Parts: sequence; structure tokens; C-alpha cells
Amino acid sequence: MNTHKRLKERIAHHTTRLGIQGLNKLNLPNSLLIIPDGNGRWAKQSGLTIEEGHKMGGLTMGKILEAFMNLNIKVVGVWGFSEDNWKRPQEEIDNIMTVVKATIDQNLERLKKNGVRFMVIGKKDKIKKNYPKLYKTIEKAQKETSRLRDKTLVLFLDYGERFQLEEFALARNKDGFSTTYELLTKINNGLPMFDMILRTSGEKRTSGFGPLGSLAEFVSVEKNLPELGKSDIILALKEYSQRQRRFGGR
Repeated sequence: MNTHKRLKERIAHHTTRLGIQGLNKLNLPNSLLIIPDGNGRWAKQSGLTIEEGHKMGGLTMGKILEAFMNLNIKVVGVWGFSEDNWKRPQEEIDNIMTVVKATIDQNLERLKKNGVRFMVIGKKDKIKKNYPKLYKTIEKAQKETSRLRDKTLVLFLDYGERFQLEEFALARNKDGFSTTYELLTKINNGLPMFDMILRTSGEKRTSGFGPLGSLAEFVSVEKNLPELGKSDIILALKEYSQRQRRFGGR
């Protein structure tokens, strides 16, 4: 039975790898934003605690990151914690921050090995004050990958539209000549606007992510984040590749 299970896993892994390699022949997004959702719902359906749901979500993000190492996608963003998520119970917030720290720690060497620059964008004050260990982990990861340029992984933490509008207003006050796009790029450490947004758990909204996602193609995946596999990523990217982006033209 164990031999049969291992064989099935090897076949599935080989099939997924072939699928990922085939994706690189398609019209993939240059920049992809993931809005991970459904950890709590998955945990409830599975008879587990929310804490266990967030832990499994963190492990899933590690697996997804592995898939993107083999894809012709330059920038991957993950909206890890919104400015509205502070409304959640303190125990859950603490757990999310613990999972974020663990996920960075577990994947830092992989990022360095694959030439991936790691960045965090969002308000820093609360994180620095209330979660100093996480803040130190973030600073360490950013410093150790700052010279890498093959790909960029950006984590949006304590981030949302209000934060972006405030940052943009401050930047515009200092710079009255640059275009809107140039200022957006400047306040976001050189990030382009996202081409595609992928959201899990079947939700079909951007939840006030902000201007960087305003022109993106939206693809919703029905599965909750802990259930997401590489095959789901393959299907989502294939859906994106079939769309025609006219940006107001014909």
C-alpha cells in the first residue's frame, strides 16, 4: 500500500512538473498577486482550530513558492495581512504573525538559492513595536536578498488602499512632475502594477488592495488556501493566458 501511494505521488509530481514547464510556453503574467484566503474555513470544515488552519496555509504558500521558481513570472506578491485584519481577535493576529515569521524562516535559503529578492511593503510601526522578532526576520531576509534580481517576492503586510493613498499623497506633495504610474512605482520600491490577481476560497473581490491591482486580470480559485495545489496554479495561469487584455482598446 505504501509503495502504491509513493508511486502515485511520484506520478502526480512528474505530471505537475511537466504542466509547469509547459506553462512557460504560454502568455504568463509578468507580475502575479496572490490573495490567500480560506484558512479559517478550511480549519472549521476539517474540525481543526484556526491556528492549525493558518499553519497549513503557511506550508501551502511554501509549496506554491516552489512552483513559481520554475515559472517565467518575474514578480510574485502575497497579501499576507491587510490593514483591516487588525480587527480580528488578538490571539488570531498573534498566530498569523507567528506563521508569517516561520514561513519566511523556512524559505529564506530557497529564495537566496534561486536569486529571489524578498521585500515587505506596508506600515512598519505596529509590526516593529508588537512583533519585534518578526520585524528582525523581515529585515534580515530583505538585507540578505537585496542584491538578487532574478525574481522578486513581495509580502504585503499591514497593507491596503488607505495606506497606498496616504503614501501617494505624501509622494505627490514632494513631486509634482512625475506621472501617476511613476509615483506608484517609486513608493512601491520599483514594483510594476500587477497583471494578474489570484484569490483562493472562491471569493471574487480584491478587498481594497489598492492601485497596484487596479488593472489586473482577476482569477478566482474555489479551493481554500490549505487545499491549493500546483495543479490549481496551472489551471489558473492557463485561464489567464487565454484572456485578451485590451486596456480600453480593441
